[in-house]
Amino acid sequence: MTMTKLGDFFRVERGDVKKVTQLTESSAENSIRLISATHFDNGGNLFYIPTTETVYKSGLTINNNGSVGDVFFHNYSFTATADVTVIIPKDNHTITLLEGLYLKTTIEKQKIRFMYGYKISNDRLRNMLLNIPLNENGNISWKTMNDKMLSFISDAPTLPKTKNKLSTNNISLNDKKWKQFVVKDILTVDSGVRLTKENMVEGNTPFIGATSKNNGITNWVSNKNKSLDKNVLGVNYNGSVCDNFYHPYQAIFSDDVKRIHIKDKTVVANAYKYLFLKAVFLQCKAQYQYGYKFDGTRMKKQKIMLPVTKDDKPDWQFMEDYIKSLPNGDLI
Repeated sequence: MTMTKLGDFFRVERGDVKKVTQLTESSAENSIRLISATHFDNGGNLFYIPTTETVYKSGLTINNNGSVGDVFFHNYSFTATADVTVIIPKDNHTITLLEGLYLKTTIEKQKIRFMYGYKISNDRLRNMLLNIPLNENGNISWKTMNDKMLSFISDAPTLPKTKNKLSTNNISLNDKKWKQFVVKDILTVDSGVRLTKENMVEGNTPFIGATSKNNGITNWVSNKNKSLDKNVLGVNYNGSVCDNFYHPYQAIFSDDVKRIHIKDKTVVANAYKYLFLKAVFLQCKAQYQYGYKFDGTRMKKQKIMLPVTKDDKPDWQFMEDYIKSLPNGDLI
């Protein structure tokens, strides 16, 4: 692998579709997909018939507005808005699915750079260093990319077949109204207790630390303290910040981990609801970088987006149903 500038091997162009709200959606065979700066539906789900806009036969796109830094691969014809930058090989190579996924990953890993006012521009993209394979002639080795991705696929474990009856219901997050909530208004945030390695006594109780691995378990102890808890979401505010895990079993928690419970006692708190919240807290991860510490006070004041009922309360039942609707959601 060689670190090389993106602009050495790829053309970088802004999309040229304007006045999106005035476009007429079409289901005709010659309609083209419009890619805009969204996080969903592989970059957009509007189909229309272009007039003078540039139509790309395939390529990658990176959002320079909206969901900044998100990258999508398109192995079909598309157009793009000015909020999207199109990335196309200079050698006119038609990117395969595996090559597209490789490039998506290596480009998207650098999205953290484009935050806090550091705006994506064409020049910055051209100068972005990528870790890509080159052949002996100094050109991109597309075969190496394919082979690398195939090795990942062959090593991937096979998931069990789902028995989920709800998986055909096509529950969509886009079908719900969403609202912003302050964490402390809907969730309780309780502290863990400091326990040093010197004071740990070996046992059968999971000790939850600020790690991103092993479902948060860093040791097994027989110690007991006021952090003993179960049916709880443990959210890291030190170490691997914002990583979090659901614990249906009794465990004790490090002082680097906060214990999150649903505040409304009329709600049946279970794995499905907490796993939905897990994904919500992970969305906050990029906010707490470069010394901006995710302490208990900030966690309580953190704003999160949740789907709501008709009376604008968190729709906990929808959250549960959505998780159940996912493949193998019934295996939880």
